[in-house]
Amino acid sequence: MSRDRGLSSDELGYFAEIFSSDEKIEVSGPSHISHMLSVTSEVPQLISTLLGKASFTLLAEVGPYKLWFPLEISLNEAGEPLPVLGIPEVEDHSGQQRSWRLMHPKDLQLNDASLANNVSIQSVSSTGLALHCDSQATASLLAAQKQLHLRLPDGQKIQLQIEAVRQDRQLLATRIHATKANRERLRQYLFQNHRQYYQELYRDSESFGQ
Repeated sequence: MSRDRGLSSDELGYFAEIFSSDEKIEVSGPSHISHMLSVTSEVPQLISTLLGKASFTLLAEVGPYKLWFPLEISLNEAGEPLPVLGIPEVEDHSGQQRSWRLMHPKDLQLNDASLANNVSIQSVSSTGLALHCDSQATASLLAAQKQLHLRLPDGQKIQLQIEAVRQDRQLLATRIHATKANRERLRQYLFQNHRQYYQELYRDSESFGQ
């Protein structure tokens, strides 16, 4: 049974704050946001798995992207409902429907010193990594590994389980698996970059109103 429902003006105002960031990215007012925000329990299976099977999800549509926020409702000391949003999964609908990929990240590093100088990250998403190696032999060795460690710009480290899905000479595509905490760190990094890359989508009130 669908549990979609409309949002009150107070809720819309609360959710609008989620789009604010340290970078001061502007958002349109609630009158526009109401056209693109919905709370739903019906989400694609892949998104549900990535979000840890959250009971409810806030869906925000930004241009060709869908942002799926895990939503939990708790009670404060006064017994009033308190919505708590998690970090969103960004889904790309501009071509093949999939998790958004950040191409050639310059501030995301492999934490293994033996790999850092021989392997570069071509793209990263919540579900996979594309890696370019200095040789086919390096790519083959990496394909046999079970784990990778990434270092975020703030120094946090993420441990990932990797599964090679395709190798083309020096290029290696992998599927990734991670604990909830590590996946959330990666998702936060991707969301921050998405907002940075597509600031005009978050600022454009016409986009929010469509």
